[in-house]
Amino acid sequence: MSVDLDLIIQNVTQKFSGIYFLLIATENGVVERSYINEDEFNPAKIAINMSMTYESSEDITSEIGIEKPDFSIIHSQNFYILSMKILEHLIIILCDDQINISDIFTTINDCIVSSS
Repeated sequence: MSVDLDLIIQNVTQKFSGIYFLLIATENGVVERSYINEDEFNPAKIAINMSMTYESSEDITSEIGIEKPDFSIIHSQNFYILSMKILEHLIIILCDDQINISDIFTTINDCIVSSS
């Protein structure tokens, strides 16, 4: 199994309006692909901060006996920050809260391809 990173960027940005940024990074914060709708965002800084946040959430949930999360959703005023771990990649999306989150997950899931 592998993830087509370019297809994720293409499909998510074409299917949904209200995507402010989408970053695909390694688990240690190296940006592999990015889409940024605003000039003010620094993709490397955001990816490293989100990677550290994701790692902290894994540590906390492990300490209290909950299985490590594969995704998190943060809602703040009219936005969602989605972070998900898929096949050793972190995908971080800042989007308008009017977007159906399950549609985003379905769109990203459709970008996973079989290696055979």
